Amino acid sequence: MSQASTGAISGFVLLVALAILTGCHKKPEKTPEPVVTAPSPAVVPKPSPPPPPPPRKPGLWETTLSEEGSPERQILKICIDALTDQRLGILGTDLSGDTCTTRTFSPQGEGNWGILAECAMGAGVVTEYSGSVTGDFNSQYEMNVRSQTTGGSQMNRVTNYVVSSRRLGACTADQKAGDVINDGVKMNLFGMEGVDRGGTKVPASEAPPSDVVD
Repeated sequence: MSQASTGAISGFVLLVALAILTGCHKKPEKTPEPVVTAPSPAVVPKPSPPPPPPPRKPGLWETTLSEEGSPERQILKICIDALTDQRLGILGTDLSGDTCTTRTFSPQGEGNWGILAECAMGAGVVTEYSGSVTGDFNSQYEMNVRSQTTGGSQMNRVTNYVVSSRRLGACTADQKAGDVINDGVKMNLFGMEGVDRGGTKVPASEAPPSDVVD
C-alpha cells in the first residue's frame, strides 16, 4: 500500500473518531416541560333561602300565651287571613313580624320545626327568638320559645314563653281580618298599629282608639 493511501485512510479514521467524540460530548436536548393549566375555580352553589314559616289556615284562632314565672295567661282570639298571618310576630299575638330581619322555621321531622329569629324593635333594641314548634298550622300547635332582648337599658331581659294556639273555625260574620278579642274587648291589630292593610301609616286623627269596641 502506498504512503498516500495509508495517509488517506488514517485521515478518514481520524475524522470518524472526532465525529464519535463530538457526539458523545453533545448535550442532550431538554425535554419540554409540560404546560400546567390553572384549574377552573370551583362553582360554589348559593345557599338556599331559609324556609318561610308555615302559614296558618285562615279563620278564627285562639292563642294562649304563658310566660315562665308568671301565673297569668293571656288568651286572644284573632281573625286571621293570609295577610294578617304574614304580618304576625313570632308569638302570633301582634303585627311585629315586619320588624324581623331574619325569621326561619326549619323542619325537624313531621309536625316539628325549629325557630330562629332576630327582630329590631327600634331605638337600638333587638329581640332574638329561639325554640321549637310542634303540631299543625292548619288546626293547632304549641310553641316553646326563648326570647332575649338587648340594647335597651330598661329592656335587657330573657323570657321563656309557651304559646298554644288552635283554630276554632271560620271567623264570625261580624269579624274582619285582624280583629282580636282580648279579655272581652274587641280591637283590630291594624288599627292598633295605626296602619292600613297595605302597611301605610294612618294619620293619628284617623286611627281608632285601641279601646274602641267595633
